[in-house]
Amino acid sequence: MKPILKLMVILLLTSITGCEEKDKQAKTPDPVIFKTQLEALEKAKQVEHVLQDEAAQQRKTIDDSTNSQKQ
Repeated sequence: MKPILKLMVILLLTSITGCEEKDKQAKTPDPVIFKTQLEALEKAKQVEHVLQDEAAQQRKTIDDSTNSQKQ
């Protein structure tokens, strides 16, 4: 085999191997980012519950004041 052809084959195989390693790394999610996202989601759920409770209290207050005005 000619030396230039050998060099080209080696470069081609090296580039393919390098791409495969990058693909494996890209498929594995970063656990720190994933954990941060889960924490943010949990906080958002807690805020949602608080807002729903406050909205229910506000509706009750409005209903009570409306009912007292009708009587």
